[in-house]
Amino acid sequence: MTSEDIANWRVQSTGNSETTGIENYYILQTVNGIDIKNSNSNVWYKNGKVINIVTDFIENGRGKVNSSTPSLSVEDAFLRSLSLLGEESVLVQILSVKENNEYVLTNGTNDNLVNASLVYQPVNERNELKLSWSFEFYTQDYKHLWNLSIDANSGKILEQFDGVLSCNFGDSNHENHNHNFFFSSKLFKNQTSAFAPGDAQYRVIPFEIESPNHGSRQLLSNPQNAIASPFGWHDTNGAVGAEYTITRGNNVYAQDDINGNNGFGASPDGGASLIFDYPYGGTGVAASTYINASTTNIFYINNIMHDLMYQYGFNEANGNFQSNNYGNGGAGADYVIADAQDGSSTNNANFSTPTDNGFSNPRMQMFLWNVAPVVNMLTVNLPSGIAGEYSSADNGFSPGHVNVPASPGITQNLVLYQDGTGSTNEGCSSSGVPANAAAMSGKIVLIRRGGCSFAEKVKNAQNAGAVAVIIFNAAFDGGGVAQDPNVLLNMGGADASITIPAIAVSFNTGEAFVASINAGNTINVTLKNDPVTFVNSDGDFDNVVVAHEYGHGISSRLTGGRLTSCLSNQEQMGEGWSDFFGLMLQMKAGDDRTAKRGIGTFAFGQPTNGTGIRAYAYSTDMSVNPFTFASSNTQVAPHGVGSVWATMLWDLAWAYVDKYGFDADKYNGTGGNNKVLQLVIDGLKLQGCNPTFVSGRNALIAADQATTGGQDFCLIWEVFARRGLGVNASSGSANLSTDQVEDFTTPPDGPNCSLATNYFENEDMIRVYPNPSNGMLNIAINNYSGELNIQIFDLNGRNVYSQDVNDFNLEKTLDLNSL
Repeated sequence: MTSEDIANWRVQSTGNSETTGIENYYILQTVNGIDIKNSNSNVWYKNGKVINIVTDFIENGRGKVNSSTPSLSVEDAFLRSLSLLGEESVLVQILSVKENNEYVLTNGTNDNLVNASLVYQPVNERNELKLSWSFEFYTQDYKHLWNLSIDANSGKILEQFDGVLSCNFGDSNHENHNHNFFFSSKLFKNQTSAFAPGDAQYRVIPFEIESPNHGSRQLLSNPQNAIASPFGWHDTNGAVGAEYTITRGNNVYAQDDINGNNGFGASPDGGASLIFDYPYGGTGVAASTYINASTTNIFYINNIMHDLMYQYGFNEANGNFQSNNYGNGGAGADYVIADAQDGSSTNNANFSTPTDNGFSNPRMQMFLWNVAPVVNMLTVNLPSGIAGEYSSADNGFSPGHVNVPASPGITQNLVLYQDGTGSTNEGCSSSGVPANAAAMSGKIVLIRRGGCSFAEKVKNAQNAGAVAVIIFNAAFDGGGVAQDPNVLLNMGGADASITIPAIAVSFNTGEAFVASINAGNTINVTLKNDPVTFVNSDGDFDNVVVAHEYGHGISSRLTGGRLTSCLSNQEQMGEGWSDFFGLMLQMKAGDDRTAKRGIGTFAFGQPTNGTGIRAYAYSTDMSVNPFTFASSNTQVAPHGVGSVWATMLWDLAWAYVDKYGFDADKYNGTGGNNKVLQLVIDGLKLQGCNPTFVSGRNALIAADQATTGGQDFCLIWEVFARRGLGVNASSGSANLSTDQVEDFTTPPDGPNCSLATNYFENEDMIRVYPNPSNGMLNIAINNYSGELNIQIFDLNGRNVYSQDVNDFNLEKTLDLNSL
């Protein structure tokens, strides 16, 4: 850096955390009085001192600029951008000129506005600085929230990023719709007469219940939080009395968008008593018949996310979503517009997060799903240890397919096929006559995959008198590649002489059955396939998916500050934080850390123990979820990459719960679940723009250091190192998701990490002060003298200081100025 590089900067925005005590100053480098885009640097300020800087400044900025005067006006540049994006030309006017070369433009109307600024855009590996116009705007059809830079002289687009984060949960079958309407607080129905305060009631799926498959809807009274929503969920003026009787208020405006036009959707009206109690017809009836129930549920979950995350620091000053910020900082005028049963797509959901500019709203779109539910054809009746329903798949024999019968189905004991030679239980003719043919007569037979065709296995079991067959998957495919242990088989084949039904189950399910049989248990099962009437499942009732979408707004606003959009790099973990937030809402007392937790099982038509929409369900058991840091090299960005990050965060959550216990009070509790959620929110504030796994991990370690003095330093490192994000792990380039290098090393080489953690938990035993240090660091240990080994590690786990002290006596002072 030159002296000029660090002399000319400005504070773009600020944020804070009450738990860490750190104030964040998000600063931009300038040249010629013009901001350098993407130079966002995060300065940590605590106790009157700068304690850290995460910097993205450009070296020798002045020497890399190409111009200081634009040849394209801001209006011409915007029209040029629309043309290059294939959007229709509109009437553009400058509505206001702000400081720092910033403008507000119209985008066809005064209700669809554009955030514009003159910036220097870094390009190529040399970070040459091109004078550019930077724009943030919704397109006319609201399908895109563009953040782009266009060369202010040549008119070439230099960078573009779509802020509408489409989560691609399934096939997005987007049809052509007429998107001629705009959404803005100025266009919505104006119902602003104040109503007397009363008890608001909402019949919804409580936020700790994932979906209609996981529990029942309940009529809840006044679920708002008094700190986050002091005037209730239907207020906008900050005075007693609701301004709206529909599903609209300070935090959220929920409406239907069945016709997919982003226009004037209907909202249920709870009347003066604010009672929102509507029937839900289930997946077997037309979704439009229960739209009021859907809109109520999405209104409720959005408000819950607002109120809950407010407790952990996603508040006005840090850019949360509210119409009226009640004088607590931030820009306001950005409540969430939540579209229920949006007709513009299926099998998906999305969320868009504009910067906190004071005139653009974030928007959530929830769609219907046409993925028919998986019918559980297999139920284990006995023994009790493995009893329950299991996912299975029918065969695709042609000819030779025999339907699993409807109720009462087939109920029989399960017998493992014993090959005549060997012990592979594969049921192939090459292994000879089955050794237990008599035992298979009249029973349901369990067979391993491999060795011969599926049809041959079924026919051999049929010849021995079996009434049905269950085939379970192998650990490896024919090429020796490990397979997902929870995946179901697709059984093809042909044999017209087959007369019994045959289904497939996963490797894990089959191995559990084998283990139970080998333990001497009798397994009694029922096979039945009852027809299910299915029309659509509604994403508005999948609370994890709704929370996931809202989570995009949290990570977008907290990373880099409320006035930036800097989760655009390939390794960014936005999808991971969103999955984590959804999972944390669902954590309950008595949960099993190793259990499968799928995301979106209801929407995706799966049973409650299904894998969900990710490659693996979340679990601390690495046989269920084997992800390590290296897995991010082969997972598709951003969803697959994010799921690797969420896997690590879920492990971290359980490590905290194991240490500190679980607290059912998710607003004010002190359990491990509360602590880890606070840690993650604080980590988002501390990391810089365009984060990587490594910088995200380091931000969590720093948050723990700032909050507890490093009480959980070892715990955090052990969790991440177990999944390959150890001391020597490398993220490579933030803009690549295929160059990560994993490492399983934890920092401390000598002292027992667990012992050190226990000492620091008891300040009466050991103190390290002052914190932060002024260069001189004091170590005091109560009632101890003798030998002592002192080691100091930086936030990346590197050992930066080591000393053996032979005559330690109660206290010692270290001079850190030489480090």
